[in-house]
Amino acid sequence: MPTDPVHVVEYEALVLGRHLAGLPGRTRRRGGVLDQSAYALLTLLESRGPTTIGELVDITGLDTSTLNRQTAALLRQGYADRIADPDGGKARRFRASPAGRAALDEERRASWRALADIMSDWADDDRVALGNLLGQLNRAIEDRSGRPWPRPR
Repeated sequence: MPTDPVHVVEYEALVLGRHLAGLPGRTRRRGGVLDQSAYALLTLLESRGPTTIGELVDITGLDTSTLNRQTAALLRQGYADRIADPDGGKARRFRASPAGRAALDEERRASWRALADIMSDWADDDRVALGNLLGQLNRAIEDRSGRPWPRPR
């Protein structure tokens, strides 16, 4: 195991991502309704509000064709709506539908329960510290990449 703190953070971030993708009660869970891309996009739409494909490209760094496939899947499942730009622009915007918000809420609550169970014997200060440090790392990455991820309102 590496001892350099940067190497440890990189490795543990990789492992955390793998664990969260397969966490009982998380997206892709048995009986769950959202895959990881749907969970991420619906979270983004909920945080940011109605968003164009171009804006999704800028935020996520994914290519247009990938986002077209992902938003088309959300539309087919009834988890998103395509609406006219409220500001009168030509581009159509996507927003989470009531069914999408309900599915996202169900998945998010399951994720919270699973994480709360895993960290049930942790001190509150440790849970707060981990959240703060993960936020600090994410914001540093966003500053470097120039692609800030919308935070909940």
